[in-house]
Amino acid sequence: MSIQEHAGNEKSCVWHAADFADGEVKEETFCIRFVSIENCKTFKEKVEEIAESQQTKSGESEEAGAAATELIEKLSVETKDKNDKPEDKEAPAPTEEKEDKKEENADEKK
Repeated sequence: MSIQEHAGNEKSCVWHAADFADGEVKEETFCIRFVSIENCKTFKEKVEEIAESQQTKSGESEEAGAAATELIEKLSVETKDKNDKPEDKEAPAPTEEKEDKKEENADEKK
């Protein structure tokens, strides 16, 4: 996007941008007129500053996207054969503490 002063009027700026107002993307020409030349110049400077920062962020996003793509390419998925199903295992043997408690309960009942 580039913004420029309107030819013949230093208080106006003109730029081309995508317009989404009607629900579809259209390339449109926009114009804005200010009360003073100073306001027009300030607006133009801010728009240019924001456009530059967006381009910088876009470049950073592309670098991050390339790094993410590289990491994704390194990922692999292992498949298991249907024959490698985990077998039913027996329940683990009770621990000594549980056996001691059972003995204590049995002694108390006597």
